[in-house]
Amino acid sequence: MKKRRMMALFMAAAMAVTGLAGCSSSGDAAATPAAEKTEAPAGNADTKAAADTTAAATEGAAAGAVDVKSLPAGSIDLSIMLPLGQWTDNFNILIDAYKAEHPEIGEITATFPSSDKYDDLLVSALSAGELPNIINLGYGIRRQDWWQYCEDLSTGCAAYDMLTKEQVANGTDGEYGMVMPMVLEGTGILYNTRILEEAGWDHTPQTRDELLQYCKDLEAKGIRPFMHPWAETYLNLFNNVGNYWLLNKPDGGKATLAKLMAGEDVDLAADPEMTELLDTYEQILIPYAQEGAISADKWTCRNAFFAEECAMLVGEGSYETPNIQNANPAMLDYVKQDILPVSNDASKNKMAIASISVSVTKNEDPNVVACAKDFVSFLVASDTARIWHQETMGSPTALQGLEVSDNLPAIAKDVIDINNAGRGVENIFVYMPSSIYTDMQENWARYVAGAQTREEFLARYQQIFKDYNDGLYG
Repeated sequence: MKKRRMMALFMAAAMAVTGLAGCSSSGDAAATPAAEKTEAPAGNADTKAAADTTAAATEGAAAGAVDVKSLPAGSIDLSIMLPLGQWTDNFNILIDAYKAEHPEIGEITATFPSSDKYDDLLVSALSAGELPNIINLGYGIRRQDWWQYCEDLSTGCAAYDMLTKEQVANGTDGEYGMVMPMVLEGTGILYNTRILEEAGWDHTPQTRDELLQYCKDLEAKGIRPFMHPWAETYLNLFNNVGNYWLLNKPDGGKATLAKLMAGEDVDLAADPEMTELLDTYEQILIPYAQEGAISADKWTCRNAFFAEECAMLVGEGSYETPNIQNANPAMLDYVKQDILPVSNDASKNKMAIASISVSVTKNEDPNVVACAKDFVSFLVASDTARIWHQETMGSPTALQGLEVSDNLPAIAKDVIDINNAGRGVENIFVYMPSSIYTDMQENWARYVAGAQTREEFLARYQQIFKDYNDGLYG
């Protein structure tokens, strides 16, 4: 397979997930249609490369580190929990490839809950003293609060040496690196370019006015513009309430969110980016929503898009690759990912980019820790995993220096192009506390349903953050 060097993809401050509308939303394991089992995409050559990677992990470990391959056969079991439901049907490819070269591994148990459930499950596992060996530190939680439960990855994990200084700093407590970036995911609009061309367009809308005109052109041809999954709390927060107005700010929204989190007054009615977002909803996304959008779930909307019953799917990304492959594989040749244009200044419109990362939890058994670190290195940097991430899951790798497959799906290449053009911004939603999700969703749902005015929506939005700062959310 021909390969080319990866361009500089990773944003310096990109946070750990989850999926899910970005990545995290793509996966409710129970709801995801079953994907067909496939063979490991790279065969024996990639399995050998995986062995080389994990051998390097042993060689690069600090003096006195555990030699994982010297451990008795079947003596180590590993557990994994990540908010990546889209991995459910395909992850065994990686497990089988790794175990084939690592007889010391008995069982690898992997669970992939949806992101709206993940935080609670992680806290429950901690309370029960049953933290999985490999986890994600992402949405709705303060990663710094979890450092005490995580291992330093600077030793015993060969992939650590591939991190940039910025990536190391992103997962650092003092001198220790706790977070290993794995893949990148972008969230925006998925376009059916066949429908785009049918409506007379040779490019995707780049401004709010263009998006409005595109919807008018679609309607004139009897084509449904959108399917919105507005019954999904997590997707709404990820894509609507907590995201687009902030990421279009010059600093990606960090300063504004910090003020809100501190309980400070923010004049949201006069905020230009909030105004642009709400104008987009009131002029386009609400008027052109399908009937019953407020009660529609994500799979109803995704399946309609995969069946080409609508032109656009808002708030999704390249992580939909396995779902498209399962539902309508030909569509991968003509689906395109782009930015949701909420501003009429095209240069302001940005795509939310998340780095999906993994961490290793502490364990009384040093052999378990050593094997977990070794598996993380395999999961992040081996050829087997690199090809799996890209070709099976449609996700660009986060580590610079790894090669990009020529078979990377077009929608994943779109993420690379957008990020390299300086139009990708760290997904600000990762900083929002999960305790406010329910009230934020209720506030937003009332607004889009016409049950409250813009002014009432903004006042309640501000008050939720004030209540959070006052400790009313625990």
